[in-house]
Amino acid sequence: MDANERVDADGVAKLSERIAELAAERQQLRHAGASGEVLEENRKQLSSSQWALSHALIEQHLPGLSPA
Repeated sequence: MDANERVDADGVAKLSERIAELAAERQQLRHAGASGEVLEENRKQLSSSQWALSHALIEQHLPGLSPA
């Protein structure tokens, strides 16, 4: 997601769902003994999604306060 892209309530819900999916995937990967590289890619995706959700919520509740 682009930092300048606005996210509506549906977008926030989709980001929340994506985070839940990635967290569940991470648990499955750990259980299956996935390599460090695979876990790192999952971590990066999870981190990026969490960042996007944080900024989407800031923009949704405090428009104009989120950094450009």
